[in-house]
Amino acid sequence: MHRHQNGEHPSPQKQRHRLPQWLNHFNAADLKVFARCWVAVWVSMLLIFIQPALNHIGLAAFLATMVLFIVPPASTVLIYLLATLSLLLGMCLAWAWGLVTMKAALAARPDSTTNAKLAELQQQAVATANQTGESVAWEAQVMVYDGFMLDTRVTIIFYVMGCIFIYAVSRLRCANPKFTLTQVFGIIVTDIFMEFGTSLPSFNGTIPSVLVKPAAIGIGLGAVSSLLIWPRSTSHIALTMAENLTRLSKSALQVTLARLHDRQVTIVEAKRLRGQMIATLKAVQPHMAFLPLDVSRGVWNADDIQSLQRHVRKLMFSSLYLIDFHIARLNAAEMLKEKDELQSEDAHDTNITSNTYQIGQRHRQESKDILLALQRPEQHDIQVETRRAMQESTEHILQISSEAVELAAGCIHTGNSCRWFRKPEPARFDSLVVQLRNKREQLQVLQEESIKMTVNRVKEAHRELFDEEGMLKVVDNKSPLLPSMVIAMVLEERINSFATATKQLLDHLERLCSSRQTPRVWFPSRLQYAFSWVRHGGVAVPEGAAAGESSAGMDKDPDEVLEHTEEIRRRLETTRGLKGSSARRNKFSRTVSASYRWLTNPAGMYSLRMVIVTIALTIPATLPATAGFFYREKGIWAVISAQLVLLVYMSDFTFSLVTRTLGTIFGGALGMVAWYIGAGNGPGNPYGMAAITGAMLLPIVWCRLYMPPAFTTAIIMGSATFGLVIGFSWDEGHLQQYGLPGTGYECFWKRVVTVLIGFLAASIVQVIPRPPSATRHACKTLANSIRTLSDHYALLVSHWGRSDKNTHALAVVSGQITLKVASRLLALDPTIANLKLELSSSPFNQNTLKQAQEQCQNINQALGGLLELAAELPLEIQEVLTDATGIKDDRAIGDIMAVLAIIEQALRTGSPLPERLPTPLIARAVESYAATKLRAAIAPKMHIGDGHHRRYCVAMIWHLKFLTAVDDLLLVLKSVLGERHIVYQWEHV
Repeated sequence: MHRHQNGEHPSPQKQRHRLPQWLNHFNAADLKVFARCWVAVWVSMLLIFIQPALNHIGLAAFLATMVLFIVPPASTVLIYLLATLSLLLGMCLAWAWGLVTMKAALAARPDSTTNAKLAELQQQAVATANQTGESVAWEAQVMVYDGFMLDTRVTIIFYVMGCIFIYAVSRLRCANPKFTLTQVFGIIVTDIFMEFGTSLPSFNGTIPSVLVKPAAIGIGLGAVSSLLIWPRSTSHIALTMAENLTRLSKSALQVTLARLHDRQVTIVEAKRLRGQMIATLKAVQPHMAFLPLDVSRGVWNADDIQSLQRHVRKLMFSSLYLIDFHIARLNAAEMLKEKDELQSEDAHDTNITSNTYQIGQRHRQESKDILLALQRPEQHDIQVETRRAMQESTEHILQISSEAVELAAGCIHTGNSCRWFRKPEPARFDSLVVQLRNKREQLQVLQEESIKMTVNRVKEAHRELFDEEGMLKVVDNKSPLLPSMVIAMVLEERINSFATATKQLLDHLERLCSSRQTPRVWFPSRLQYAFSWVRHGGVAVPEGAAAGESSAGMDKDPDEVLEHTEEIRRRLETTRGLKGSSARRNKFSRTVSASYRWLTNPAGMYSLRMVIVTIALTIPATLPATAGFFYREKGIWAVISAQLVLLVYMSDFTFSLVTRTLGTIFGGALGMVAWYIGAGNGPGNPYGMAAITGAMLLPIVWCRLYMPPAFTTAIIMGSATFGLVIGFSWDEGHLQQYGLPGTGYECFWKRVVTVLIGFLAASIVQVIPRPPSATRHACKTLANSIRTLSDHYALLVSHWGRSDKNTHALAVVSGQITLKVASRLLALDPTIANLKLELSSSPFNQNTLKQAQEQCQNINQALGGLLELAAELPLEIQEVLTDATGIKDDRAIGDIMAVLAIIEQALRTGSPLPERLPTPLIARAVESYAATKLRAAIAPKMHIGDGHHRRYCVAMIWHLKFLTAVDDLLLVLKSVLGERHIVYQWEHV
């Protein structure tokens, strides 16, 4: 770690002002990706201005550009192709379904009727052509588009079959988000059939080619660009992200050094670092899923990179634990500050009356008393001395750990640089092997010295609290909680875990650099991952390589681990309740009830709304009086806009509506400006249009690639309108086509008007009869998470202090449960972020749900940590914690289960909570720290500062964090829902 000239370590807060994140991409790697995408998009735009290409592709040539904006070639070829193939899948499915629909629909109309209408069409076309001077074929085509051949029987079959397809693919999208593009483009092709197929005089199977052909060309241009312009393999991206993760893990060390040197670190800064780590960790998951399918050249193959990634993830998790420790300490400091402020405001008011009572007052008062009891005056000096001891004993290990992490990142960078043109020098890897071995040995020595020094210094700081025999003293019959000692041991354990993870990473890199030093071409190893990725909506990484899993059991026999895992899962299932013996409803009733729930759940209502808005907006295309107007004024734009803006929940819909509207206006304005610059008042010059569109595409492509994901749909909408205005304006003067919308401003305002009409229709359908509330969805998700966490807690209590053949698999299963709950809670982030745009009658607001989500994450993390320790701690140490905290006390278990059940009910119903509950739970735990028990239990079974004692302290902190999080969650809900059944206490003077 580098130092400042004054010898101080850099503080995480001392950073220069930087550009916004979406502008901070001026580096070689990001600029190469930008150049690749820009070239592909620009070439697709050039096809519009090349007359032979335009004649072959058709008036929708701009769709190739739209496809490249929707799926830019920013990643590897394989990931790009999978994304675009899902797009083509939707088109092809809709095409096939449309052909079947057309056959069935035209068969419903008798041949005699069809022949009679065709003869009448021919006669009227000839008469009109004689008046206008146009060809008979042109006039016949205009009459067909104006609805001359419309027939009610044909229309009904088209609509029934089309709506069935739209409903099915909408349900598919809700079930598996990977099919979003399949649904979008499948519905667009179905719209084409529903608009044009109903008016056709005979079977025409090439209707969708006007969309499929330019889309396929755009996909091909993106694939060629990915292959020829700075191509990157999945292994290259995965190693780059592994290097970034490794370097990012050092931020926890910087925060630790700043805290130990008593430099200010805000909780906002610590949470920002944690969020950056988690975001980077999540970003690497899709690439790791496709790694076995990779074709690349390098020194390491897919298995090598996956094993390396597991060590990097373990390092990152140890860094996250260290950051979480500091966040918890900063939270505790803020809580103490708030308690002191409340105490100073009204220290003498102890009477609870109807006029002065505040929500959660009793709960807060008891919590304040507990915190004040822990902060005895003599503790301050001990805390200062403990911090000084930790600073002296850990400074060197933190510095050498930082240097080791930097060396590991440099080693990964070296291995990732050996590709096609760069050949590593033979001595380079040999030198790295020596450096890695030396640094690992140096880290091992300093780690042992740091542990010994920390134990001695902490004991010295607490010397007055031990008697001559090394036993804890009892002061005023109070339990010596030793918060500073516990915190010091937890910090030492976190630093020690980080150093251990760093040593394991160095050791693994040493083996890789020793065994593989020559680059070669690596081919795919396991193709089944592609099918797994497509089939499972929630699968982001290969099975068994997920990050949240504990390393325990990884080296065991897979069949043995599977058997034990199933046993643990069976035990977990038993905690979820047994079926009663009461009579059940008959099968018919259950079938009707299940069908009703399936049809009216959020996915069902979304699909139904999609069908309704499609029918409502396409009706003018099926009426002879309005069919021509619908075709000429591009009513299909309104239909597609309404379908695209519809979403499952109201807050997401509102955000999508606003951003898409702005995107349409800005994109259309840019297209209009580009047209008048390149074409002026004429039909357009291909060279001028090519130049101006190339320049205009620069900011649009940049925003598409690097703007926050929340604005992706707006940028896609804007870029689509940009290409549409230019494309149709060019078509006006270079293609003979009925119903072109005009050039420049005329095309722009028609586009905006039709889009707004579609948005208005979508708004009506979204709101009536009842808007789907994202607030209710978030509350239900949190309630379900609390129920799962209750099962998690039951599993913990069931296995704490027990030893059987299934214990070693407990950590694996707990890791899976913890990761599943954490993923479910993290998935709420975009929903909660958009709640400020939702009008809801629910008492919950965005801030409350965000706090509830954070406390649920804390509960989940604490339970996961305790379950992992239940599989690692010796039984005698678990018994010590049981005696000290009452973790298996029946009354404590009942209190916790009752509080969790009431929290779940409150989240589901939004009803006030009882004022009197067995809370704060933390007070019950502190009361159980009986001095005699602790004094008798802790001394004979572990030495202060050894590995068991450090893990014991970690378990104690996890348990207290669990109880505190439940208490805080209860207060959060009370603050918004209120209290009921208030019990008043009167003091008589």
